[in-house]
Amino acid sequence: MSSQTLKQIQNRFVEQLKTPEKAVEETWLKDIEGRRLAIYQRLLRNNLFRFIDNAFPVLKKLSREQAWSEVKERFFRNFSSQSPYFTGIAESFVEYLREHDELFVFAAELAHYEWAEIAAEQKAWPQNYTCFQQPLNENHIVGLNPTAIVASYEYPVDEIGSDFQPEKPLTAPRFLVVFRDTASSVRFIRINAMTYLLLTELQNSNGVVLRNFLQRLPELLPQWPAEQLQQGALQTLQRFSEQQLLIMVKN
Repeated sequence: MSSQTLKQIQNRFVEQLKTPEKAVEETWLKDIEGRRLAIYQRLLRNNLFRFIDNAFPVLKKLSREQAWSEVKERFFRNFSSQSPYFTGIAESFVEYLREHDELFVFAAELAHYEWAEIAAEQKAWPQNYTCFQQPLNENHIVGLNPTAIVASYEYPVDEIGSDFQPEKPLTAPRFLVVFRDTASSVRFIRINAMTYLLLTELQNSNGVVLRNFLQRLPELLPQWPAEQLQQGALQTLQRFSEQQLLIMVKN
């Protein structure tokens, strides 16, 4: 049996589990007892639903019970995750909400915000990343905390709850960063547009000498006086190093 044939069989089997009422014409399926297929289908469905409930507690709480159940059912029947991990399923659910008009206008962004906490908890911490024990030095090689997720939202996702569900997007984006510290606590920080640019540039650098990073900033933000920009960035990065958002990268 070729690997391609095995892959096809796996896909057809999952298709049958997702939509048992739809007959899949495969000879080998007739050899599987219907009762056993029903057990597999029920286990798969219930486990996935339970994980979604746990992964998105705020979105679940805000949704009507029937609407929430129907969204999970449609997702179960239509989603395709490329990851074997539960975090991959959560990310697929976020993508599903982005592609479909479901629940609330802010549903996809709120789901992403809730997913970010899970992702930050699960991300690996490379051995060559260490927290600062002393003030920043321009010769240090620095990087963004490897668990960090820097995001921009149209809705105030960090304020949404039972007492507040916005109907319209903000007039300006809401910038947030989510990360895990060395005590395994997930932290959320609201940032401004300039800091968002600073962190995304730092994240794309994968370890950079601080002096070189500061020298690049005037090219990114030419509207600001270079010295003022670099001093402000250094103060911000010093604060982030104390919060474990900025990390020292070892050679």
